[in-house]
Amino acid sequence: MTEDRMLRPTNHELPPAPLNRSCVLSFWILSLVATTGLFGCGGGRSGTAQSSGTVSGNWQFAMTNTADLTVTSGLQGGFLVQSNGSVTGSAVYSNTLLNSTTGPCNSGSAAVTGTISGQSVTFMALAGPQTFTLTGTLNSDGSLSGTYTATAGPIVAGTTTPCGAGTASGTPLLWTAKSVPPLTGSITGNFHSTGNQLRGQDFPVTGNLIQGNNIGASNATVTGTLSFVDPTTLLSDYPCIDTVSVNGQISGNVVVLQLIGVDGSDDGQIGTAPSEANTGENGSLVTFNPTQNGYVLQSIGTGTAYVVNTRACANSSSGNNEDIGYICLALNSTSACRQPITLSPAAVSFPSLLLGSTDPLPQTITLTNNSGQELNGLTLTWVAPSGTSSDFGQTDFTNLPNFTEADTCVPGEVLPSGGMTGSSFNLLPGASCAITLFFDPQESCTWLPNNGGTPPPQCPLTLIASLTVNNVPSVDSETNFTVPVTGVGASFVQLSTQELDFGAEAFGEASLPQTIDFTNNAATPVQILPRETCVSVFSNGSAAYHILPHPLTVSSSVAGLQVVSGVQQDTANSTIDYICDSDVNTLQPSFQISSDSCSGVLLEPQASCSLAITFAPQSPATYSSQAIDYFLELNTVQCTVNDGVLVPPSLNPYNPCELDGGRFPVELKANLPSPLRMSPGAGLDFGTVPVGKSSVPQTITLLNDPSIANPQTVTFVGKFVVSGNFSETDNCSFSLAPGGTCTLSVTFKPSTVGHVLGTPNIAIDYTTTSDSNVQTQTIYLHGAGQ
Repeated sequence: MTEDRMLRPTNHELPPAPLNRSCVLSFWILSLVATTGLFGCGGGRSGTAQSSGTVSGNWQFAMTNTADLTVTSGLQGGFLVQSNGSVTGSAVYSNTLLNSTTGPCNSGSAAVTGTISGQSVTFMALAGPQTFTLTGTLNSDGSLSGTYTATAGPIVAGTTTPCGAGTASGTPLLWTAKSVPPLTGSITGNFHSTGNQLRGQDFPVTGNLIQGNNIGASNATVTGTLSFVDPTTLLSDYPCIDTVSVNGQISGNVVVLQLIGVDGSDDGQIGTAPSEANTGENGSLVTFNPTQNGYVLQSIGTGTAYVVNTRACANSSSGNNEDIGYICLALNSTSACRQPITLSPAAVSFPSLLLGSTDPLPQTITLTNNSGQELNGLTLTWVAPSGTSSDFGQTDFTNLPNFTEADTCVPGEVLPSGGMTGSSFNLLPGASCAITLFFDPQESCTWLPNNGGTPPPQCPLTLIASLTVNNVPSVDSETNFTVPVTGVGASFVQLSTQELDFGAEAFGEASLPQTIDFTNNAATPVQILPRETCVSVFSNGSAAYHILPHPLTVSSSVAGLQVVSGVQQDTANSTIDYICDSDVNTLQPSFQISSDSCSGVLLEPQASCSLAITFAPQSPATYSSQAIDYFLELNTVQCTVNDGVLVPPSLNPYNPCELDGGRFPVELKANLPSPLRMSPGAGLDFGTVPVGKSSVPQTITLLNDPSIANPQTVTFVGKFVVSGNFSETDNCSFSLAPGGTCTLSVTFKPSTVGHVLGTPNIAIDYTTTSDSNVQTQTIYLHGAGQ
C-alpha cells in the first residue's frame, strides 16, 4: 500500500464533555437504585452495558435493507448524547448499489435528533437528502431495536436509480443498535503477517489506547501507543517498528488507527473506512467486538487488517518496504487474543559456517498446544520468503538444500528446505513436539548478480528458509505460524574487498592500479583455474560473448580470472554465457589485470594470492553514455555431485575444489568521462562499524585535470548530497578551474546491523565551460553495521 492511498482519519482535538445537570442527576439516580450498566454521559466505562433510561454513548446500527436496490443502506455507527428526554448526535451513513464494485454511491455524517421516554425512543437522522425515522425500545440488555421508515436517496448520476431506496408505501423495516464501550485501556495481542517476506510470523504487541470524550459526533478520537518490545528482554522480533504512537478514530465498532513513528513519520495504519474496505490493498474493516474473554480489535472479511510501511520492513514483491496482515488486540485482557500455539524460539539464526560443513550444534524449535483442546490436521512446511513453497532452499551450485529438519511431531519425518509439506498430525492440549533444524550451507552468493542476484558487496548473503506450522485455528484470519531460519555460508576463498571503484579517466590514460587479495580459509587446498584471454564474438558490433561450461572442472578452458559486464544463463545447454569486457574497436578490456599471482595456482590452506586492476577506457563505443559496471570472477574448481551425493574436500582431501566455484565475488565500477579526477579512486569502504558509533572520517580529493585535450572550468550544481548512514563535509567552492582541487570528508554511522542497503552514494552534479547540461560523477560508499 502506498502512502498516498492510505486513509488518514480526521483527528479532532476534542474538548472535555461538559458535566451537565442531567448527567449529575443520572449519576445520583443510578447510585440510589443500584442499577448495573453503562453510565453513558461522558462515554462510559469499558466492558459494561448501557443502563436503562439513557442512550448517551457510542452505538453500532444495523438496518434491514430493501433487497431489490441496495446491499447496504442506512446508519452504521455514531455517538448520541442524552439531556433529560432529548437526544442529539451524529452517525455515519452509507448507501451502496447492488453489485457495486466502486464503493458507496452516497455516504457521510447524518445529524441525529430524538427523544427518549422511559424505554421508548424516537430518532430522526438527516442523511443528506435522505431521511431516516426510527422508533423503538431501549431493551433490558442495553441494546436498541425497532422499526424505521426512510425517504428515497438521491438519483445516481447517469441512471434513474435512487442511491438509497425509501421504504415502499411507508412499510417499516427493522433496525437494531448495540452499545460499544469506550476503547480505553491496556492492549495485548498480535500482528500476524500475511506479507511476502514475513508471511505467517506472529508478533506480540502491547500498549494502551484512550478514547476521546463523547460530544455527539459521528466518531471519537483514539490515541495511545503500541510496542513490539518484549518488556523482559527489551528486544523486538518485529523488523518494521519497535514503538509507535496511535492517532485515529472509532465510529460504532469500526476503528481506523494511524501509526506514527517516533520521528513523526507515517508508519502505517490499522483498519480502513467502510467505503474503502476490501478494495485493492485497502484491506478489511477492523472492528471492536465482544468475545468470551473480553472486547478485541479484530479484522473481518477477506482483506488485511493492517499495513506497516517503513524502510526497516522487508522488501515486498511489489518493491515496497512494508508488512501487511491480520490483528487481534485485546482490551484489558491477557487471554482474549492468546494464540492456540507457541513456537519457541520465534526465530532461529545459525552462525557463519564454511560451505559444505554441517553445524555441529543443531537448533530446536518447540511447538506447544496451549489452546485447551486438541488441534487436528496440523502440518509442517518449509516456506520460501516469497510465501510460496518453492525450492529457495536448493542451490544452483549443488542442488542440495541449505537446511533440513527432523521432528517428533511426525516421528521419523525429515523435510529438506525445498518446499516440501510434511504429513498431518494432531496435538493434544498442553502437549509439545520438537522440531530440530540442521544447517549445511551450499552457497555464499548467487550466480547472476546483474540479473536479480545478490550484489557482491552484500556477500556472503544470508541464506533464508521458514519453518511453518499450517492449519492452526488462530484468533485472527491467518492460520499459518512461521519461524524464520537464517544462516550464512562462507566460501573457502575469501577476498579483501568485494568492490573496486574507479573515477573518470580520459581515453589513452589509465588509473592507478587497485589491489585485491584472495585467501583460502579452508582446511584443504583449492585449485584456481589458469588464466586465458576471453574470446570475443561480436553480434552487430554490440556485444561480446564467451561460453562457460557449468560446472567448472580442472580441464575447463575458461579463464581463471575473467572480467565480464554480465552473464546470461543458457539453461538449454547448462551453461552460462559471459558478456566479456572487450571494446568493440580495440578488442581490449577497459579493466585490465596488471599483475596476477592467482591464476593456475593451487591455493593451500591459509595461503593468499593477489592481483591488481587498472581502469583504462578504450573508446567511446563502451565508455560514453553510461557508467561501467563489470564483475571480476575468480574461477576455482567446483565440487561435483555424483548420483545425488556431494563429494566435497572433506570427503576427498585430494579433490582441490570448493562448492561455489565460479561465483562473481568482485564488482568493478567506473565513472563516466569527465575532467574531474578522484584520488584515491572513487570509492570509500568503511568496513564494519558498531551500530550507533561514528567511523573515522575518510577523504577523497577532486582534481580538475588540466592535462586533458580541452581543459574546462567545472561549475558545481547544488550541494553534494549524501543520505542514509553517511554524512559529508567539504571545502569545495562554487567552481574548479583547470588544475584546481578540493577535498570531501565522509563519516559512516550505521543505524542497523548488516550491509548498508540502497544507494547511499555521493552524487557530484556539475556543468563545464562548453557544456551546460548537468553531468554527474559518483563516489561509491560502503559499510556495514555490527
